[in-house]
Amino acid sequence: MWSWLSVALSGFISISALESNNIKQAVMFKTFSMLLLVVILLSQTSQLSSPILWISLGLCVSAFADSLHVLQRYPRVCFATFLLAQLMYSKAFWLQLSGVMVWWLPALLIAASIVAFFLLLPQIDTLIFPVAIMGLMLIQLAWASGELWLQAHTVGALCGFVGSLVLILSALLLAIHDYRRPLPFGRYLISGSYLLAQALITASVVL
Repeated sequence: MWSWLSVALSGFISISALESNNIKQAVMFKTFSMLLLVVILLSQTSQLSSPILWISLGLCVSAFADSLHVLQRYPRVCFATFLLAQLMYSKAFWLQLSGVMVWWLPALLIAASIVAFFLLLPQIDTLIFPVAIMGLMLIQLAWASGELWLQAHTVGALCGFVGSLVLILSALLLAIHDYRRPLPFGRYLISGSYLLAQALITASVVL
């Protein structure tokens, strides 16, 4: 319990530092939060399975990508590493699947993403390609985690699915805040939901 509270406290400090324009402190505590999740993941599991390994790698890559985003450096590298982290999370979920898949879940996710895409289209006309790529990656992540939950019906699988959906929400909030209109407490909502998503995805293989 205390380790999870430490993650939350570190995340709150990083968001507060970012709001105060203390970039170095924000990067330090954001990275610390992600590394704490890695420690939780490795310390609460007795066997280093493939899903645990992929999520651990995803957390490390996410920490690097998040640091680049806060520092506003190397945007293409930042974008690519965010995609890589989501791909690693997806790999962890896909590896756990077996049996027949349902097709209504990806259809529902695609339909919802198309609606969101066209709602944001007037504000992201110059970013259509990266937004589409990011959206597809998030959709397949949610599909993999949702499919696992439908098959396993465990608390851990549910945490993974909810975490994937929260990650999509965080990306939508970021798009609205940066490209449409600033949201009240936008940075708190974006960074908080992003960290919550990472914690839930971590919990999916811990619980």
